[in-house]
Amino acid sequence: MSRILGIELRRCGALLAGAATAAIGVTGLYVLALTGQTALWDQQWNILAFFQRIMLVIIWPLALAAGAWQAGRDRRNRVEELLGTTPAPRWQRMRPSAVVTAACLAAGYLLVLAGGAPKVAAVAGYPGTGWPAVTLVGVLALVAAGWLGLGVGRLLPYAYTPAVLGVGSLAALLVAVEATRPSEITDPGAALLLPFFTSTISEFEMVAGPVSTGQAWWFGGLAAGGLVLYLATSPLARLLAVVPPALGLALAAPMLTVPLEKAFPADPAAVAEVCTTDDGPRVCVTAAHSRRLPALAAPAREALRLLAKLPDPPVSVHEAVPDPGRAQPAAEAWVDGDNLGQTREPAELTARILAGAGTPLCVRPDEDAYLDVLRARSVAAAWLHGSHPVPGQHFFGTEQAVRDEMWQTFTALPADEQVRRVAAVRAAGLTCGDQAAALGVGAGR
Repeated sequence: MSRILGIELRRCGALLAGAATAAIGVTGLYVLALTGQTALWDQQWNILAFFQRIMLVIIWPLALAAGAWQAGRDRRNRVEELLGTTPAPRWQRMRPSAVVTAACLAAGYLLVLAGGAPKVAAVAGYPGTGWPAVTLVGVLALVAAGWLGLGVGRLLPYAYTPAVLGVGSLAALLVAVEATRPSEITDPGAALLLPFFTSTISEFEMVAGPVSTGQAWWFGGLAAGGLVLYLATSPLARLLAVVPPALGLALAAPMLTVPLEKAFPADPAAVAEVCTTDDGPRVCVTAAHSRRLPALAAPAREALRLLAKLPDPPVSVHEAVPDPGRAQPAAEAWVDGDNLGQTREPAELTARILAGAGTPLCVRPDEDAYLDVLRARSVAAAWLHGSHPVPGQHFFGTEQAVRDEMWQTFTALPADEQVRRVAAVRAAGLTCGDQAAALGVGAGR
């Protein structure tokens, strides 16, 4: 059997399809690296596996077209009738082609993972949960495309079938992206039936186990249907090709009809804290960012020293976990996880922790108060740091003039009033209150 598969591998175009899959995937990863956008995939194994699935929007139609091209090989070579006279059953002669197609597509997909592995291994502090299942479902989805292409290519053995399948499926998938894109207020719904994901996840999220299981049922059924269509020798057998996809969909539906927060829930292991263990003030980050703890420790402790100017100052620094329902304890200073990756300068890290007197930003960019709150947090950080502007903060034109005026107005207040207002900014931040109103300067206040 291995000799037969070796011959088939040399004769068919599956090897080229697998190589194209690997080349397109790895190129996609490192084009982003050249443009400084590796954070889209290199922060965690979970994110790499997820991003691979996103790239299936291009690779899946390629696999579909490659399968259809492979199915038409005998007709193109004008040996279809000759092979039909051999005593071996038709399905037995065609089976090696299906095996080789699946193996080459699977190998190409896994090579993409291997291509991104060195960079992820060098950056990720925590691997993430569930990424092997996400990867295996991606392999299954790609094999399903190849076998479905084989089946359709045999059913419609025309020269233009591969091109129509490839271009048509790409257009259909691009339309499906917009039609099923999940948002914060909608369920993913039919989007989870697509071979790729239509959104991204953070390093604190994971693909739920039931979602991967449901997708495995669906793509497994689709692959089986394509294989039956390819190997079938009678019209009745071809009609039976719809049974596996229908069964797979029926088994998958209960697992895929879930709200967005259940499809991509928070990963408890990723948000677990990793803390310093020496005798200094405690500094903690999430397990997802554990590699950044050594660089954060000294700047965080400097921020605690400066925050000691306030009454009842915090005594430890913690990365803010993405959990809207979690209240910030008064004894903790919080730093947003995004700040940890934006700079490695110790003085700038300290200034980012001091923003809002050690509280994370609660307002969204689309809210009216957003700019006023940013300015108030900046003034509080400058007062604690003892310099304006703080390290790493540079503005030009009108915005810098506004902040300079706020700083001058604030520092003209009596010293005890300055302390009271910065403490009020911190108190407002602990409860997600109005920090701009607490500072009381700027924007007509």
